[in-house]
Amino acid sequence: MDILFVSKYLVVIALMIMMLAALRASAYKFTSMGLLGSSIVVNAFAVALLIVGGLYNLEFFRDISLALIFFGFVGTVVFSVVLGGGDE
Repeated sequence: MDILFVSKYLVVIALMIMMLAALRASAYKFTSMGLLGSSIVVNAFAVALLIVGGLYNLEFFRDISLALIFFGFVGTVVFSVVLGGGDE
């Protein structure tokens, strides 16, 4: 077995563990922790989708992961601006 092939599976497993830890962190009572946890989950899922899509020759995995990363970032910024209030 190729070491690169095995390392891709190890990275996907590590990303799953990171998603579980981020979900645990987002369960705290503060809104900022929930926002941070959901942002980490979206980014980890997008990276895992890139790796799994490359392993199994899936179609459109790059487009979906790029949209997840872009809209996850934009949603985080918009939510933090709305949560923070205006310059009143």
